[in-house]
Amino acid sequence: MKRSRLDKFYFIVFFCCLLFTEKVFPGTIEDCPDKTIIHLTAFGLPTPTKTNTAERAEYQCLLKFIDDFPRLFEKKYRAKYEANPEKYGRHNWKNLELQMRPATGIQMEGVETDLLAIAGGMSPDILYINFRKSDNYIRNNFLYPLDKPEDGYFSAMPEEEINARIYPAIWPVIKREGPNGEEHIWAMPYGGILGKVLFYRKELFDERNIPYPDDKWTWNDMFLAAKKITDPPKGIYGILLGRGKHESWYWCSYLWSAGGECMEYDKTSKKWKCVFGSRQAAVALDFYTKLCTETWTDSKGVVRHGYSSKDAGESHNKWDRGEIGMMDGYIDEKLFANINPDLVGMAPLPLGPTGKRGGEINSRMMGLFSGIKDVAVRDAAWEYLKFISSMEAEKIRTKVMVEGGLGRFVNPKYLTMFGYPEIVRMSPKGWAEVFDIAIKSGRPEPYGKNSNFAYDMMTVPIQKAEELALAGKLPENDEERLKFLQNLLEEQNKRANEVMIGEITPREKSLRRGSALLFLTAIIVAFTILFRKIIKIFTPVAASGEGLSNPWDIKKYKWAYIILVPAALSVLLWQYIPLARGSIMAFMDYKIVGKSSFVWLDNLGDILFDAYWWAAIWNSLRYSFLVIAMTFIPPIILAILLQEIPKGSLLFRIIFYLPAINTGIVTLLLWKQFYEPSEKGMLNMVFLNIPGVVYVLAGLFLLILMFAFARRLALNDMYFSAVCFALVGIMLFTACLSLAAPIFILKDETFFDAIPKFAERLFSMPGESRRWLGDPRTALVACIIPALWAGMGPGCLIYLAALKGIPEDYYEAADMDGANTLDKILFIVFPMLKALIVINFVGVFINSWYSSADNVLALTGGSAGTEVAGLHIWYKAFTFLNFGQATAMAWMLGFMLIGFTVYQLQMLSKIEFKTAKR
Repeated sequence: MKRSRLDKFYFIVFFCCLLFTEKVFPGTIEDCPDKTIIHLTAFGLPTPTKTNTAERAEYQCLLKFIDDFPRLFEKKYRAKYEANPEKYGRHNWKNLELQMRPATGIQMEGVETDLLAIAGGMSPDILYINFRKSDNYIRNNFLYPLDKPEDGYFSAMPEEEINARIYPAIWPVIKREGPNGEEHIWAMPYGGILGKVLFYRKELFDERNIPYPDDKWTWNDMFLAAKKITDPPKGIYGILLGRGKHESWYWCSYLWSAGGECMEYDKTSKKWKCVFGSRQAAVALDFYTKLCTETWTDSKGVVRHGYSSKDAGESHNKWDRGEIGMMDGYIDEKLFANINPDLVGMAPLPLGPTGKRGGEINSRMMGLFSGIKDVAVRDAAWEYLKFISSMEAEKIRTKVMVEGGLGRFVNPKYLTMFGYPEIVRMSPKGWAEVFDIAIKSGRPEPYGKNSNFAYDMMTVPIQKAEELALAGKLPENDEERLKFLQNLLEEQNKRANEVMIGEITPREKSLRRGSALLFLTAIIVAFTILFRKIIKIFTPVAASGEGLSNPWDIKKYKWAYIILVPAALSVLLWQYIPLARGSIMAFMDYKIVGKSSFVWLDNLGDILFDAYWWAAIWNSLRYSFLVIAMTFIPPIILAILLQEIPKGSLLFRIIFYLPAINTGIVTLLLWKQFYEPSEKGMLNMVFLNIPGVVYVLAGLFLLILMFAFARRLALNDMYFSAVCFALVGIMLFTACLSLAAPIFILKDETFFDAIPKFAERLFSMPGESRRWLGDPRTALVACIIPALWAGMGPGCLIYLAALKGIPEDYYEAADMDGANTLDKILFIVFPMLKALIVINFVGVFINSWYSSADNVLALTGGSAGTEVAGLHIWYKAFTFLNFGQATAMAWMLGFMLIGFTVYQLQMLSKIEFKTAKR
C-alpha cells in the first residue's frame, strides 16, 4: 500500500477513534482464579530482542521492578486496599502479579508521541514528555498531578531524595499551573539530566591540523574550523545544522551565547511572550547565516555557499560516515554510550561575542495519564516512575554496563559511587568536566505555552535571512546588515506574540466573526446547490432524455439495492457519520481529554485572517500547477510511444512500472540522497556537466513541437485547443530556461544586465552546485520529481488500456486520407481519450491538493516556501493540538475543491465502459 494511502487510512482510524471514543480506559486489572494481575502500559519499554548493552541494562531494571513489585505492594498498599474495597475494588490482593507491556498504537512522523493512542483509547499509563511539548500535555489534561497529598506520591518522598532526583533548573518545567490554574508537579525526570555539547570528528580535525575544541573555544574558532574542514567535492562539511519548521532549535544556542532569549514569562500578564527581536538575536542570526551561506570559491574556481550540511536525515548519515566535522547534541548525565571516544570528541559549546556560553539543559520525563481509572493501576505506574529513576536502578545499569565491557562509557561519578573506581581511569579524558560545564552554563529548552509554535515562528526569519543571503540581497555593511536582520526578527516577534497571546481588539474580533458568518453562509449555499446538482446527475432518465415517473424504481431493482446496502452502510459509518460529527469540531476548542468548549465562528474567523494559512494555500496552488504541468502529460506521451513500439513493448512497460513497486517513503528518501547539494549528489553530477545551450535547445524543441500541434488544431478550427497547446509550449520553454538561469544570470546581475552576455554564455557550465531542497526556486519542483518518476509507469498503463479500445478502422481510414502520425494523435487519439483525460485531469488536480503533504513533509518539512495546505493542517492538528482550527481549514479546503469533484462525477456519469480487445 502506498504511503499516501496509508496516511489516509491512519487519518480515518484516528478520527474514528477521536469521534467515537467518549472515555478512555488505559491500564486494567484482571481477576484470575488464583491471583490478580495488574496490566500496565508504558512507552518505550526495553525488550529482550535488543541485545546491545545499554538496552540490556534497561531490561534488567524492568525485570527487577516486576519481580520486586509484589513484595513492595504487600508492604505498602495491600492493607490500605483491603480496608477500602469501595475505592480500590474487590480483588485478590493477596496474590498479585504485575505485567508490563510497551505502548501500542500508530506512530506517524510529525505526530506528538502517544497522541493517536490517547485518542483511540489505547493510551499508555505512563507517557513520555519532553520540555517542548510539556505545556501541550498539561493544558490538554493528559497528565495526572503527582503531588496530591491523598495519593502519597511526591508528598511522601523525603526532601533529600527529591533534590537528588530533580535538578533545580528543571523545577519550573515540571511544577507549574495546570489547565484550571492550580499549581502541581506533572512529571518525573528520568535517565539523568541532558546537557548540550559540541561533538567533533577527530580524524577530520587531525587531517587538517586543527586543534581540538576546548572550553576556551569561541564562535570565531568554530567558524574557522568549519571553513577548513568543508570540502564539497568530497561531500564533507564543517558543521551539521538543520532545516524545516524547527530549524530554530539549532539557532537557539547562538542566540543564548549572544546574550539573547527566545521566550520570557511576563509575571504581570501571566503569559509567555516571544522576545527574539533583540539586537543580540540579530548578532546571532548574522553569524548563523554567515555559517550557512558565506560565498567562497574553491581551488577549482567553483563558487560555494556556507560550511554546513542541513538536510537532517541525510546529514546524520553523513555524520556517521565521518563526513561532517562538528554537530550539537545532547549528552546523558549517566551514560556516554552513544559516543565512540576513538572517533568522536566532546567539548563545551563555543563562547559567544559576550563571553557567554549558550548551553541548553533538557531531560527525558515521564508522567501518569490522567485517564487512568483504577487507583491500583495508577499506584503501580507511580512506583515504576519512582523506581526507574532511582539509585537502585542506576546501580543495575552501571553493573550491566561494566560487565558488558562498556564501563568506560558510564559517568565516572557513578562508577565511583557503585564501587568501580578502577574503571574511572579508562573513561574518556575530560568528558565529565565537559558535561559539568554544559550543565552549569545551560538553561532549559523553551517550555512555556506555545513553545512549539515559537520554534516555528523563529524559523521564519532564519530561513528568510538565508534566502536573502544566497540571493545577495543582504546589506554588505555590518551595521546596516544587523539593523536589517533585527527588523526582520522584530517583525516576526510581533507576529508571534499576536498569535500566541491571541489578544485582538473587540472591533477586529467582530470583523472576523462577521467575515466568518458570510463565508459559512457561502459554504452552505454552495454545498446545497452542488448536492442538488449531484442528485440530478445520477437520477435516471428515460432514453428520450425526459425524467422518469419512478426514477429509482425500488420495487423493480430491490435485489440490487439489497446488495448495495452493506457497502452503503459501511461508507455511511466510516465516512459520513465521522465527517458530520467532525464538522462540529470546527466550532469548538476541541480537547481529546477533558471538556471541549464551543467557540462558534472564532476558528473560521481566525483562519480567514491568518496570513500563514493563505501562504499555504498559495503554495498548494503552485504545487498543483506544477504537478499538472509535470506529471499529467508525460504518461499520455509515454503510452502513445509504447503503443507504437513494434518489439519489446512488455519489457519497456515493466521497466517504466518498476519505480512504482517501492513504497512512497522509500522513493522519497532515495531522491533525497539524489538532491545532495554538493557534487556528490546525483542530480548535481548531471546538471553541472550540461552547458546552457542544451537547456535552450530542449526548450526550443518543446516549444516548436507544441506550436506544431497548435497550428494543426487551428487549421481545423479547434482554436481553444490550439491556444492551450501554445501556452503549454511557452510554459515548457520557460521551465527549461529557468533551469539554465544560474548559467546565464550570475549573482548580483539583473535579467537586462545578462542579455548582452547571453551568446558568450551559451556553452558555459553552471558555476556552482544547486541546493535543490534549500532553494525556494527549486524546492517545490524537487518535491514533485519523485512523484513523476514513480507515477509515470502506472499512469501510462491506464492510457495504454484506453488506446487498446480505439478501433483499428479509424487508423486505417486516416491512412487512406493521407494523415501522418501527428494528425492521428490530434484527431483520433486525443478525441477518443478526451473523457478519460478530463477525468484524470480533475483527479490529478484534486489529488495534488490532498497528497502534497506526504512529499513535502519527507523532503523539506515545509521549509524553503514549500509548506502546503495539507501539511499546514497536519501541523495545526497533530503538533499544536488545535483540532478546531485544523477542521475549519479542512472544510475550507474542501469547499475550494468541491466544484471539481462535481465536474468529475458529471463526466463519469456520461461514460460507457467497455472491455477492450487484446
